[in-house]
Parts: sequence; structure tokens; C-alpha cells
Amino acid sequence: MKTILFTILFCFSAFIKNADAQTTGVPDTLAYLQTIVANKSQYIGQPFSVLLSNLQISIKFFSPFGSIPHDKTKETSTEFSFYFPQNANEIYLTYPSLRISWQPYLDNIHAHSLYNQYNGGWVPTVVSYYTSGIIADIQIRE
Repeated sequence: MKTILFTILFCFSAFIKNADAQTTGVPDTLAYLQTIVANKSQYIGQPFSVLLSNLQISIKFFSPFGSIPHDKTKETSTEFSFYFPQNANEIYLTYPSLRISWQPYLDNIHAHSLYNQYNGGWVPTVVSYYTSGIIADIQIRE
């Protein structure tokens, strides 16, 4: 009898804990990202670390971009996502995301090296690479 009661209490407490975990944090990622873009003037001209310290959701995945056709060594922007895709079929789950433009541009060769080394994962080495980048613009990618 005690075992059954203990099992019921354990299951009930796990359910309560799970319900609590789902209600904390940001309930709507897109709406939250829209508030960041609406207040982007706070972050433009600032190091990425300022935005990073204010984010209420955790970055999980990054993807660097070089948009200058004649100079692919320059990373003009980076997309930061809040979901890490387990395979190529899950890439759509990385949206919505933030696309940060940099000024001055970052080193695209180094960024792609990090991307390839960590499969786009947001790890401490990658975090330290981006923290000093200066934000030129912030956009939402849906």
C-alpha cells in the first residue's frame, strides 16, 4: 500500500514539476524576438555581449553568413537560433531566429571553422568568439 501511495505521489510531483517548467521562460519566441527588434536601438553599436546578457531565452544554434560576393572572408551577419536541429529535416525548427549584422565585419573563415567544428552548436568557444562583435542591425528570420 505504501509503495502504491509513494508511486502515485512521485508521478504527481513529476507532473507538477513538468507543468511548472513549461510555464517559465518565454511563452512565445516570435513575440519576444519582436520586442528585441522593436528596441534594437539599445543594442546597435554595442558589443553582442550586451544583447546576450539580456536574452531571456538560450541560443542553441548559429549560422554565419558572408554576403559580400567579392570577399567571402568577411562575416557580414550571423543567424542565432533557439533550437538545435538533430538532423537536416529539423532545420525548419530553428525559426524564428535573430539575424545580427556586424560592423565591422567578423572573420568568416574563423566563424565557419567554428561552425564546422561544433556543427553550429552554441558552445563556450563560440560564445567567446561572438561576444565582442559590434551589432550593426538586428532582424527576425521567420
